[in-house]
Amino acid sequence: MQYKQLFWLHIKKSAGISTRNYLQPHYVRVDRIRKPKCFIQSPPEEHNDILNNYRIILGDYQFKRCQFAKKYLYPDTWDEIFSFAFSREPVDRCISMFYYLYWKDQSLVNRLKSTVLRYIDTRKLHYSTSYAFDHFLDLALQARESDSIFIPIDNHFTTHTAPMWDDVTDEDGRILLTKIYRLEHLIEGVNQAFEACGLDKRIEPDEKKFNQSSIKRRYEPSPQQLKKIERIYAHDFDLYETATLDI
Repeated sequence: MQYKQLFWLHIKKSAGISTRNYLQPHYVRVDRIRKPKCFIQSPPEEHNDILNNYRIILGDYQFKRCQFAKKYLYPDTWDEIFSFAFSREPVDRCISMFYYLYWKDQSLVNRLKSTVLRYIDTRKLHYSTSYAFDHFLDLALQARESDSIFIPIDNHFTTHTAPMWDDVTDEDGRILLTKIYRLEHLIEGVNQAFEACGLDKRIEPDEKKFNQSSIKRRYEPSPQQLKKIERIYAHDFDLYETATLDI
């Protein structure tokens, strides 16, 4: 089957900048920071990038973006769209979230700029990475259990620590995307999306590989921390394990 258009769901901390660049010009980028647009004021070709902007509030669909897209953005054409996302190994993704949102350890100034440390006692700047990672995981769990997207920190934290599973499934747990690829197959996945849509563009293989398992982690979680990650992102491990390159 040849699809009429592509739809890419950006999973946070999963090579979003690179993917947007690779998809050009078949993925329309909009201003996501200074004056973010809403759907009602935008043409359909901009809806994908608007949906991928965490600043756009979706109410009950905040963490059900594929279901929102199918129901409200593409109600008559969803089955004709090649929809896809990239799954990053959950432990690596979680560590990436931690350093991005919380433990910016290059300098004291960068730590003070981090999302979480703006909200906690600055005396905690001196605790260990292990203690900080424990605290980060506790906050991520609180975000999952909270009825508000602004608790325990803010919408930025809540959306960036959200599991992938909810965003790609419906209320019955059925995957709504055409394909889910592992992040290490980023270029191959983008090329398959182009091919599936009959688009005359291909990305050449790059020396840069998105194979996080071959790179030494900046931090190695303890067994207890791994159990907590598995509790928060249980279904994301299943998504990663079952992701394939076959169309």
